[in-house]
Amino acid sequence: MQQLFNFKSLKTNYFWVAVILIGTAGIWLPIILSLGLGEEVKIQEIPINLTTFYISIYFAGCVDSIFKNIDFLDNKYELKSKLFTIVILILLSILLIVTTIWLKIKSHFTIPLILSLIGAFIGLRLWWNNNKDNPTFSEIIRTESNETHGDGW
Repeated sequence: MQQLFNFKSLKTNYFWVAVILIGTAGIWLPIILSLGLGEEVKIQEIPINLTTFYISIYFAGCVDSIFKNIDFLDNKYELKSKLFTIVILILLSILLIVTTIWLKIKSHFTIPLILSLIGAFIGLRLWWNNNKDNPTFSEIIRTESNETHGDGW
C-alpha cells in the first residue's frame, strides 16, 4: 500500500495519471461538463460509466496474468491453480457487469454503484499486480540504463 503513494516511483505516477486520472475521464468529464454548461448532473450514470472504465483494465489484467503465468510457471499444478483463479475472476467480472447493468435498467443506484466500485477495485489491483515486475517501471533497470547509455536513453 505504501508503494501506491510513493510519488518518486514512475509506476506510481503512471498509475495515478494515466490509469486513474485519464482512464476515469469517462466518469468525471461528463460531470464537469454538465456543471460547466449549467446542465443537470446525471449522477445515476456513474455506475455504468465506472463499469466501462474497469472492463478494459479488468480483462486486460486477466489476459496479462494468463500470459505471464504461462511463460514463468514450471509447476503444472501452480499454473492450473492460477488459470482457475483467472477464470473465476473473468466469470465474476461478467456477473458484476450484467448485474450492474440489469439493476441500472431497473432504476437502482446504490447496488450498481457498489458493484462497479468492486469491479474497479479488482481491475486496478490486477493492473498493479501485473506491473509489479514490469521493467518499464523498474527504477533499478532505468538507473542502470541511464548509467550505461546516458540520460538520453
